[in-house]
Amino acid sequence: MVYNRIALWEKECKKEVKVVLSDRQKLILKAILEEYVTSNEPIGSKSLTEKPYLDFSSATIRYDMQSLEEKGYLEKTHTSSGRIPSELGYRYYVDHLIIRDDSVLEYFKYLDEILDNAKLTKEETLQKIADFISELTGYYAIILGSSTDFAKVMKMEIVPLSEKEAVMLIVTDSGAVQSQKITIPQGYRLEDLLRIIQMFDNAMYHHSVYEIREVLSKEAAKPRIRQLVDFQDDILNFMIKGFSRFSNTETYDSGLSRLFNQPEFQDYQVMQQILKAIDEEAIKDMASGGSNGLKIHIGKENHHSGLQSCSIISIPYYIGENEYGTIILVGPTRMNYRAVIPLLEYVAKSMTKLYNR
Repeated sequence: MVYNRIALWEKECKKEVKVVLSDRQKLILKAILEEYVTSNEPIGSKSLTEKPYLDFSSATIRYDMQSLEEKGYLEKTHTSSGRIPSELGYRYYVDHLIIRDDSVLEYFKYLDEILDNAKLTKEETLQKIADFISELTGYYAIILGSSTDFAKVMKMEIVPLSEKEAVMLIVTDSGAVQSQKITIPQGYRLEDLLRIIQMFDNAMYHHSVYEIREVLSKEAAKPRIRQLVDFQDDILNFMIKGFSRFSNTETYDSGLSRLFNQPEFQDYQVMQQILKAIDEEAIKDMASGGSNGLKIHIGKENHHSGLQSCSIISIPYYIGENEYGTIILVGPTRMNYRAVIPLLEYVAKSMTKLYNR
């Protein structure tokens, strides 16, 4: 009986403690974050008392600011007695406190003009939209556009050319047949590759080329696969690379220089890290979640070290059933979330205007 009570107590202690903020603390956190987004200066209690919706004494506000700092939502800088939001504070804000800024609605008509301009090709339109998003926000905008990445794989075949070379064929649901010449990895025979392809055939069926990396990785981890074949990571990587060659993603980007005009990115080393991440296409990898809606990665939520000073927002868009892509916006963690989120949502929703363009 005593043992059971001790075990129960240990279990309760291990439970994650849920931090609860008072309504007043939520208002203060929201006010600090939105003012900091504009000013890029630490926020003190005196400036907060001037806000009409924070009708509290300076001492009360200072107490709550201290409490928010202790809970990890605010940080104190070394150069000022004011506070700035932490990454946890930004996350709480976008998850619970954000109210979309209606002032951005006035810019939607300009986006409509770009999308409704029949004289522009689809490619020209996507580039102009990337330019417009970057000019309006001051951040780095990327639009990934593709028709082949998201076509469904209906059939896959390997046609041998020699002992070490073959052609990989895929047939998509649109009836298109694509091919890539491949060289069989050292230490493997064509028969080995054919056997592995057959094992994965059902798993890959009706998945898009865009999803194949995730599908192959999940299948390769299953015990039955490991038991049936001496499955090595090099052959898995070979297959993933083979499929990636089918990818024909077009990239439209704008505003890298604007991003580096942000005060957070004036440091040369920070700039170099971001440029390296872009060169390694780490931003695109983060947007590879398919059609799961708007995503926001803040600071260290970005796994690539070069992007941990940034916030990255991505949202999928659809042109047709088998044609869609992703809009990505890269900025500082001090991003104007309440304005850029409705902007990106509207752009994504409006992309259907490009159908048959």
